[in-house]
Amino acid sequence: MPLYIRKPIIYASVTLGLLSALSIALYIYGSQNTLPPKFTVAGWRVGGMPYDTFQEQYKERLELLSAFPVQLQTSYPDIANRQLTLGQLGVEYHDDTLTRSLEQLFQASPIQRIKVRWQLRHADIPLEVEVNQTQLTAAVKEAWKEIYSQQPAPAKRIVTAQDTLNYEAERKVLRVDTVHLGEHLKEIAPSVSYIHNAAPIRLTLPLYEQGPAVTVDTLKKQGIDRKISEFTTTFPASGEGRIHNIRSTAASIQDLLMAPGETFDYSKIIAKTETQFGYKEAPVILNGKLVPGIGGGICQVSTTLYNAVLRSGLAIVERRNHSLPVSYVTLGQDATFASGYINFKFRNNTDSYLLIRTVTTDRDVTVKLYGNMSPSITYDIESNVVETIQPPTKYLHNASLAPGVTRPISTGKAGYKVETYRIKRENGIFVSKELISKDQYSPVPTLVASNRGDIKPEDGGTTEPTQPILEDGVKGPSFR
Repeated sequence: MPLYIRKPIIYASVTLGLLSALSIALYIYGSQNTLPPKFTVAGWRVGGMPYDTFQEQYKERLELLSAFPVQLQTSYPDIANRQLTLGQLGVEYHDDTLTRSLEQLFQASPIQRIKVRWQLRHADIPLEVEVNQTQLTAAVKEAWKEIYSQQPAPAKRIVTAQDTLNYEAERKVLRVDTVHLGEHLKEIAPSVSYIHNAAPIRLTLPLYEQGPAVTVDTLKKQGIDRKISEFTTTFPASGEGRIHNIRSTAASIQDLLMAPGETFDYSKIIAKTETQFGYKEAPVILNGKLVPGIGGGICQVSTTLYNAVLRSGLAIVERRNHSLPVSYVTLGQDATFASGYINFKFRNNTDSYLLIRTVTTDRDVTVKLYGNMSPSITYDIESNVVETIQPPTKYLHNASLAPGVTRPISTGKAGYKVETYRIKRENGIFVSKELISKDQYSPVPTLVASNRGDIKPEDGGTTEPTQPILEDGVKGPSFR
């Protein structure tokens, strides 16, 4: 074979041999079951280590990391230092990047494995660290129970017997700043040494003061600076049930706080009292008649409150007088309540909060209002009877009487039409006069028993309402 033909064949054979040897070498390089030389994981030198050996040691080292001690200390003499592990403090090591790299190194296609092995020959794969904030908070609360057993105390507004306002300061408590602590742990955890029996990490326990929502400052910003009005009504002859009902209802509005623009709703107070205290038996008004019932007396509280509201210049939203005159307040200055029919509402039309306080004795009930109103402004209430309505006579048929005979049963009471005004003064000088209400109180008829031919047994002389209206109570009648 000529030399010029043999030389290309020889070159081709040598080239093929070299390529074959290179392919074999690359295959062997990519098929190794060891980690690339100088390969490290978070500073741990694992180059050349068999993959199975690495997995075993890696698991052990993660356990060591989780058990690594952290000494948490403070400068407060009454707060003890505590030592917890990184794992107890919620430190979690994630190896997503490492796992992806090793999967490509040992499970990908031969060509990809060769490429990845070459890329990782000097690589240092970091461990990703997260802090489980829920676990950290739970561990801290358990370790420093003495801190978390104390709760912040809100500031208090104290109304003295002289109706002046004082304040008791709020109390703050120490708490561990777990967010800040978690950030510290996340910073130091990746660089923790794998050395056995290493000295614990020392961290200063971050603390802060936690205060209550209600502080002296927030109370003062409500603008309540003095007593602006008060009113007292005296109990008429009352049994234990009526006194209980008045006391309980007054207790339900004790220390009630109203924001500017807020509307007071007496029906909510009645519902609250009925749930919390319950109402007892006492006379109520049913269709203009005094009858046994449950809750009698509740309107003495609404009436007392109404009069305090009138004298503070607040806006009346809803109010009705009793169907019958009541003995404990001037005509035209009462406020009745009938569930579902009649309510008492007023609005705090000032720019400051309003505080309601009550005082109840065995003889009277007092409502005091505290807020912000110029002491130069005062209000007087004037009620005038504009018409007296004479009581009608109601004949009740009584067949036991002799024909034509009549016998008085009870004397009636007059009714009234009343107009009530609110007079505003500044420094004692008249400013304005406002018509507050026009009220009518029904007369109580004179009752006469009679056996007259013109009086039928069913003729009562008056027509009762088709729908019974119960005032000054929550239930009735309750006959025994």
